[in-house]
Amino acid sequence: MHDPRPSTLDAPLMSPRALLIGLAMAVWANVWPAYSSLIAHSSRADYSHLSVALLIPLIGIMALNLPWSRKGKGLTSSELLTICCIGMVAATMQGEWLSGYLLGVVTAPTYFATNENRWAEVLLERMPSWAIVDDRSATTGFYESLFEGQSIPWSAWVSPFFWWSGFLGSVLLVSFCMVTILRKQWMENGRLAFPVASAILELTGVSGSTGTLSTLVRSRLFRIGFWIVLIIFIWNIATWFSKAIPPLDIPMTVLSRKVIRIGKGFPYFAFSVHPMTIAFAYFTKSDVLLSIWAFHLLAILQVGIFNRIGFSIGSSDMWCSFDPSIGWQSFGGLSVFVVWGLWIARHHLTKVFRQAFTGRRELDDSDELMKYRTAVFLMLAGCIYLVLWLYRAGMGWGPLLAFWFGTLILYLGLARIIVESGLVYLRGPITAQAFAWHLFGISGMGPSSAVAMGLTYTFFCDAKTWGITALAHIPRLGIAMERDRRRLLAPSVLLGGFLGAIAIIGFILLQGYHGVGSYNFGVVSFNGSNDGAVGIWRYTADRIQQGDLGTDWNRVQFLAIGAAFTGLMLYLRYRFPGFPINPIGFTISASNVLRSTVTSIFIAWLTKSLILKFGGLNSYRRMAPLFLGLFMGYLAGVGLGVVVDVIWFNGNGHKLNDW
Repeated sequence: MHDPRPSTLDAPLMSPRALLIGLAMAVWANVWPAYSSLIAHSSRADYSHLSVALLIPLIGIMALNLPWSRKGKGLTSSELLTICCIGMVAATMQGEWLSGYLLGVVTAPTYFATNENRWAEVLLERMPSWAIVDDRSATTGFYESLFEGQSIPWSAWVSPFFWWSGFLGSVLLVSFCMVTILRKQWMENGRLAFPVASAILELTGVSGSTGTLSTLVRSRLFRIGFWIVLIIFIWNIATWFSKAIPPLDIPMTVLSRKVIRIGKGFPYFAFSVHPMTIAFAYFTKSDVLLSIWAFHLLAILQVGIFNRIGFSIGSSDMWCSFDPSIGWQSFGGLSVFVVWGLWIARHHLTKVFRQAFTGRRELDDSDELMKYRTAVFLMLAGCIYLVLWLYRAGMGWGPLLAFWFGTLILYLGLARIIVESGLVYLRGPITAQAFAWHLFGISGMGPSSAVAMGLTYTFFCDAKTWGITALAHIPRLGIAMERDRRRLLAPSVLLGGFLGAIAIIGFILLQGYHGVGSYNFGVVSFNGSNDGAVGIWRYTADRIQQGDLGTDWNRVQFLAIGAAFTGLMLYLRYRFPGFPINPIGFTISASNVLRSTVTSIFIAWLTKSLILKFGGLNSYRRMAPLFLGLFMGYLAGVGLGVVVDVIWFNGNGHKLNDW
């Protein structure tokens, strides 16, 4: 693992130019992917937890910095680290993380309400007017664009912007406080690998590491991996200009994946060779990789057997697993995994809270991005605000607590898994909304709670979480900074997120009102798709009108089965340290996104196992540049595709990436 202590020769500082470039990165990492996907209709950048929106410009900055560094005028490794930290969090303001669903959810009920769907009486009468854009003319202009000479009706947006900024700022702040409190437990007591943060430290060259970009480009293996992937992209980009050039049908994403079926009634295998997944999986522990593909295989077999014998507990909810039985048992497993992790950390957490409330110094928090006392009180204040916000929006206490419990499990669970595994294409098995829905049903929560639950999709859809998985790496990266300047990182990162949110929301509003209209962006957030904001409200309205959904005990039973099974695995790993199966695989095996990446994970596991078996640890380390080359080639290919689309095919672009 990378030495977390900074070198005395190059202690990272928060220089003014690094801060300014970082804030500029926060804006750029939101605007360019929005233009690419909404206007040019090219590649998107919001699929993985480590955003391509950050990585492509960051690698570009590093490449441009090489000749300047040789002249002694370039950015130092510490400045590159600062820029990366600010941009990493800010990049989550765009796309499916926040802006798309936030703007879609608060405008769709008004714009898409008709006499036929009865949304006016079913939804709008129960919806707090301060949380949505309730002016029909304002939403019409946003979806269809304004006539020449008309101005944007900013007054209609003041109230929802004010209340949602406080809510979303609290979510981000609470998440930051949680990962700050848990940093020492995860990094020093739990000895988690933080492979994503370690890779960033290597690439930026902090503390004199040898894996910097300038070192990598001189590696023959790196160049081989880089050009293998980039040449595939270049060839396929060339086919856009001439139909005489046949495309290379290589399944590198879900767009070109090959479907493999093992029998009637069994879910399909999606075969794809995703360079970014393979690159990160190479640096993931072998037992984690083994457990992921093995449990996914078992999940497919389980669902197939259930289908063959005619057993079903109903349909899956929006953005949940491909079958509810495995989704709920995986969520049960994830719940136990998170609770077990907090139990293991109980001594650390007890000292943190005791130190916060009594002032008696029991832990050294000088290494942290904020004092424990500050983190605890900010976290508690933010939690109280978030609870009262949803209660004021109409959500009852039972559904409210169930939703926040599900959110906590998914947020902490995915953050914990990613900082240990480094796998960035992950989703939770179900959403927190689905957990609350089936725990109470419409008969238990009531129509007002159901409507308020629909509003929560503004920041938490697709079971992906918002912000916390990026934030989880910031305290780890902050350890590489000088103590006197380290605590400047927290406000800088949050400021970057704020500027990024303003930039992306402002861009979308301008393009909606004075461009083609958001309905014509071609994305599910605005085009009336059942897989977007309209689908959320249609789903909510239908359940309110049916009115007979109660607690789904079948799903609760599968949750209990998954919890018991995961508890058994944790006990076996605790009792027998050499136990080869990691429960992480079980907790995410039902994820829909995993279906498209599991073969890449298997390829990485098999390759890594063979290298370690026949070549040993030295061969494993020697081959690392090859996989980093695959990763860099993928970024270069996607970036090149966007540039070509913007110049020659703007508005009729080509989608080159997916999960």
